[in-house]
Amino acid sequence: MRTKLALVLALARGADLLIFDEPGEGLDPAGAEQLLEAMVEAASDGATVFFSTHQISEVERIADYVFIMNRGRLVFQSAMEEIRKNYRRIHFSFIGRAPANQMNIDGVESLSAEGHVLSLVANGNLERITQHGCALGAVSVDVRPIGLREVFLETVSKERS
Repeated sequence: MRTKLALVLALARGADLLIFDEPGEGLDPAGAEQLLEAMVEAASDGATVFFSTHQISEVERIADYVFIMNRGRLVFQSAMEEIRKNYRRIHFSFIGRAPANQMNIDGVESLSAEGHVLSLVANGNLERITQHGCALGAVSVDVRPIGLREVFLETVSKERS
């Protein structure tokens, strides 16, 4: 109840800038939904809303722009619209061993090879990447959109390497 009261007071003041740290912490699902709706409404009324959370689904639903921090450092930033438009997981299957060392192309964010399968995360340049994979002998190509959760996991794991 304290959390709800604090959020109501913060939102009711009509501030131009709202900063939240884990705003949904301790709220039941209905309360968390009301909070998200209030944050979207505040933003549509002209307020700038910054919020820090580990609830990636909340960010994906309401954020216009995303920053990912890892160990106190900014490691990723993008508009959510750009993530939805450009980020893809691509799986190439080859008859022989996957040629991971030959996929250094603009737009390839990360890649891994296991046996005859090459899996990568791409940010744009999709047509050229898929054409290059086919030119290397891929017998099948599977391209799928990815969400913020996968972008987050790829970014953080890349930082640890």
